Amino acid sequence: VTNSSGVVTGTFPNYSINQKITVAPNDRVNVLAGSIVTFATTTGQFEVNGIFKAIGTPTDSIIFTSTTEDSTGYYYGFLFNASPSDTASIISFARIYYADYGMRCIGASPTMSNSYIFKCNRGFNLSSSNMKILNNVIERCYEHGITMTLGSSPLIESNTLANNNTRGVSALNQISIGLQGNNSPIIRNNIIYGGTSVPTGGISLWVSGATSFSNTIIEGNEIYNNAFGITLLSSSNGIINAMVKNNIIYNNKVNPNAQVSGSGINVNGSPTNQPVITQNEIYGNWWGITIQNGTTVQVG
Repeated sequence: VTNSSGVVTGTFPNYSINQKITVAPNDRVNVLAGSIVTFATTTGQFEVNGIFKAIGTPTDSIIFTSTTEDSTGYYYGFLFNASPSDTASIISFARIYYADYGMRCIGASPTMSNSYIFKCNRGFNLSSSNMKILNNVIERCYEHGITMTLGSSPLIESNTLANNNTRGVSALNQISIGLQGNNSPIIRNNIIYGGTSVPTGGISLWVSGATSFSNTIIEGNEIYNNAFGITLLSSSNGIINAMVKNNIIYNNKVNPNAQVSGSGINVNGSPTNQPVITQNEIYGNWWGITIQNGTTVQVG
């Protein structure tokens, strides 16, 4: 409030932001537990080139919201750019509502934990990011819950992703990996479910190009009530060496057309697509495991 020349107004705990705030490389912004931050214009956002910390507590969370309850994203939200200190940025025990981006990372790898992303246009959008997404609830985003590309290998662990892609006109899946770069996230111990959007799948991995590969680990997840559970697609000799292990995948048949969807696990692509699928429990889908187009699968 003191240093923003009117961009930020209010007193603790209630603040209003009416423009973009840029955190410079040598700056650090701390948002105190219990703060309620309201973005009053569509241009409102934090663009972080330094360090940003919004750390609440289990009983005193931080709320980021807007004056307009627009699930397609009323204000821009959060953008983290690459910097020498980007891994020091943390959002924890926060609630983010109605943003265009709950968190967008371009070359930056902050941490978000124990937080709630609700009715944002996009939950997480990652480019060349290895961020940590831990113990969050990501619910009813207009498009993807989590999407990544261009060499992103985040840790996605112990989250709940529920009923994302409320737009529902195409397969903007709850977690979408690819298309460009070498993306090898760890997706572990998450609960991923739908039921309200017919085309929305659980986890999709798409690798394209002979120089692209993915060593993704998908382990210990519970995936149900989606259009499909997991799909692993390679094109143009992209290489998938994913490990799909110890998942429970069931009732993924919200799309009534079993000719286009409904696999527990679908593997599709060239012979260089060679995932390992082991120790999963798969039931109640239109299909169990479907294998297409010359791919090779080690099933055990």
